[in-house]
Formats: sequence, structure tokens, C-alpha cells
Amino acid sequence: MLNTQIDLTAFADYALATFDYDENYEEDAFAVTFEGVRVYVERMRACFVLHVGSDKHKLPRC
Repeated sequence: MLNTQIDLTAFADYALATFDYDENYEEDAFAVTFEGVRVYVERMRACFVLHVGSDKHKLPRC
């Protein structure tokens, strides 16, 4: 069975500290592996849309 469970609080901390500041994440859509789970990320003006398995989560950008 595919693991699609991650600690969203820990991922949010990582994302907000990294995605807008690291040259590896300059694209408007990219994927990262976090806690062994592949997460597809879409950068929007006001939020990041996180695709974790079949679930979508919105992470407001600060």
C-alpha cells in the first residue's frame, strides 16, 4: 500500500521556510519528497496547493 500520510504541520514549516527562498523551487509547480511521500506543489499567489496522494491541501503563503 502506498503511504500518503505526512505530518502537515512539519511540512508547512518546511515549505514556508524553503519554497520561496531556495533556487531549487523556482518553478510554479514542482514535486518534493517529504517523510518518504511524494508531494506535488503548485505555487499560487496567495497559497501553495499541496497534492498528497489523492488529497489536496492549501497552505497560505506568508
